[in-house]
Amino acid sequence: MSGNMARSRAFLGLAAGLVLIGLLLAAAVSAEGPGGPKQSVGGGGVTVEVTWLKEAADAPSFRVVLDTHSVNLDGYRFEEIVRLRDDRGGEQAPVAVEGTEGGGHHRQATVRFAWPEPKPGELEVVVKGVAGVPERVFRWSAQ
Repeated sequence: MSGNMARSRAFLGLAAGLVLIGLLLAAAVSAEGPGGPKQSVGGGGVTVEVTWLKEAADAPSFRVVLDTHSVNLDGYRFEEIVRLRDDRGGEQAPVAVEGTEGGGHHRQATVRFAWPEPKPGELEVVVKGVAGVPERVFRWSAQ
């Protein structure tokens, strides 16, 4: 086998390996991206992570986590900053905030809502005004 053919085969093998790695990474991102049970959005030095707790079937319930290394998060009240938006643009405040934990640079709570009527096809959890970011939007299919 000539040197050029050997280099070509090595290059094709490397290229195929990189494509495979890219596909695996894309699959991992989509599992946690839009529509996945857990989603996160960074900005202003704060990462907000929202997980839809689907086992709470009686009402939409979400675990909301605020995490940072630079901002004091104690001033944020989940009752005030988290809203549920339906696919018709209706928005509602939580009916309950439970299990609030942490302080300083890490806070979390379970935020519960009533189902909008009629039940929507899609839901958005909106976290407003954290670290100068007007809105962080997390979307799920309600089906």
